[in-house]
Amino acid sequence: MDQPGGVFVYGTLKRGQVRERCWPRRPLAVDPATVLGALYDLGPYPALVAGSDRVGGEVWRFGAEDMEATLAALDEVEGYNGDGNDWYRRVVIECHTASGVVQAWTYLYARMYELQVSRRIGGDSSGVCHWPT
Repeated sequence: MDQPGGVFVYGTLKRGQVRERCWPRRPLAVDPATVLGALYDLGPYPALVAGSDRVGGEVWRFGAEDMEATLAALDEVEGYNGDGNDWYRRVVIECHTASGVVQAWTYLYARMYELQVSRRIGGDSSGVCHWPT
């Protein structure tokens, strides 16, 4: 399988959010997208986990030459080292965009035991969950 050429983000790394400046390279494009999952509000940032809700965000697309540096920088931002103490896990997810379905990297929350049902974000009038609500 080819490696994805983009990253799906749903919180602080989106355009206009506090960590937008953390992207180490310029994207070729940024497209609105949805994925299937469950979204939680952890206060200063969100948590995406497996689920069946439609969750809104953005796919940031990069040239192949920029993906390694981009993922290395985002791994640090998201607390992903590949060990048991990670905050997030980096996985490939199916994203639905206006131009079709694409595969992209995303960060799923790894500390499921910290999530509270009362902090789960429900869908808006179109049925899509967004952070911040």
